[in-house]
Amino acid sequence: MNRPMLIPDGVLTHVDYTCKRRYTADVVVVGTGAGGAAAGAELAEAGHDVLFVEEGSYIPQSSFNPHLEHSMPRLYRDTGTTMIFGNPTIPYVEGRAVGGSTTINGGMCWRPPTRVMDDWARETGDTSLGAEGMDWYFSRVEERINAKPQPSYSIGPDNRVMSRGARKLGWEYRENHRNQDQCVGTNNCGFGCPTGAKQSTLLSYMPRAMGAGAQCLTEIRVERLLIEGGRCVGVAGRTYDPRTRRPSHEVEVRGRAVVIACGAIQTPYLLLRHRVARRSRQLGKNLLLHPNVKITGLFPFDIGGWAGVSQGGQVREFHEEGIVLAENFIPPGAMGTHLPHHGSRAWELMTRYKQMVVGGALVEDSTSGRVLRGPFGMPLPWYQVTKGDHARFKKGARLLSELFFSVGADAVLLPFSNAHLARSMAEVDRILLGQTRRKWLELFTVHLMGTARMGAREDRSVIDLDGCIWDLPGCYVADASVFPTAIGVNPQVTIMAMATRIGLRLAETLQGEHRAAVA
Repeated sequence: MNRPMLIPDGVLTHVDYTCKRRYTADVVVVGTGAGGAAAGAELAEAGHDVLFVEEGSYIPQSSFNPHLEHSMPRLYRDTGTTMIFGNPTIPYVEGRAVGGSTTINGGMCWRPPTRVMDDWARETGDTSLGAEGMDWYFSRVEERINAKPQPSYSIGPDNRVMSRGARKLGWEYRENHRNQDQCVGTNNCGFGCPTGAKQSTLLSYMPRAMGAGAQCLTEIRVERLLIEGGRCVGVAGRTYDPRTRRPSHEVEVRGRAVVIACGAIQTPYLLLRHRVARRSRQLGKNLLLHPNVKITGLFPFDIGGWAGVSQGGQVREFHEEGIVLAENFIPPGAMGTHLPHHGSRAWELMTRYKQMVVGGALVEDSTSGRVLRGPFGMPLPWYQVTKGDHARFKKGARLLSELFFSVGADAVLLPFSNAHLARSMAEVDRILLGQTRRKWLELFTVHLMGTARMGAREDRSVIDLDGCIWDLPGCYVADASVFPTAIGVNPQVTIMAMATRIGLRLAETLQGEHRAAVA
């Protein structure tokens, strides 16, 4: 069989495992998203032999496009149909390709509030996890992914609607820093940046790692850890054909250390098979979502929200209440699937696509859920929205509605399954009074965190302050699951900063072991 075209040297695909199915390295890194790529690159550049293992395929930037039928199966886990159970159920998405979710995210680069980082320092007793102690890591990440303000020429008209509405109402509006270099605003962030401007790990950390000698084994789903003598010495999984999803050969990858970076759903799912972190029983718990409600403003004039970058800024007026308002325009195929109607009514709404502005109200978690091992080889995430958060979601929906009406909207589409359309604030308020049941709330999330929390005590956390699982030497975690608490902002740079910290500490540990062995 021939290798697919455009696959760079050092990247292996399912056709390469026909003959060779055993691999070794200094460090095995499972996952190539924000956490895995950052940790792996630091380890490779420190001189260690690194092998990445990625469930998804290598999708070249030149093939990214806005067509759902082409992009979703290649870039999203289960074509974006994954769900968190509870009241209400909450759809979520994960990237599944080299670059992970950084390939499909909006590129926001927000550091956590100082209060959050200082809470981490107090909770763990480690001042290096505070805002001051983590500043060096954040700065290192921001330099490597080119995090900076968006060029004014690529900020779209829908962003200007949001900022104008915020100013009119006297609300604080802050422009995003994004990991981009000369972004022209194609508004295709969710399906891969076709110009290569967005500095996802596919284009930033992974090339650094590969340039330092790392290799990447793609199209392998890791199913179990290899544990010998009480120590993690590798992983085993099955390769699969990316078109048919049929598994075939078992592949083993062994190393002196293993870094798990599969995300806040898949990491605990894998680790729960091995009953680790037994003293705390925290593995899989502390699932944080930063969920959001979507409100669409319909205007009596053309806006053309596709003509510019998605999410140029955020309304931060209500951040201390745990509410952030943001714009997030999406390509027409995705918009059609998210409309609350079908048939002729959906078509009628889609004819107004160029008159739409889509906003979201993100709510900082006041509770947490958990991840269990479910049937059919699938994780089972569970999360219950509290009454207090239900009230905040309703407030967020009202605030966005008020913003849209203040700048000329003639209607808004609301996130309630029993009442979608309002043509005035009076109608919005009447609908909100009737929202007494959480199951009517339509939520969504892409910010999954917290299921393998870091801590200073084995009876209260899953990993120690170096990122190692307390009762499984050799096994580290470096993704969003390590967060001790909710952060209330887009998590990308926090994941990378924590993974950088863990990767550099592991590099020092391995170097120390090598020096001791030589001596």
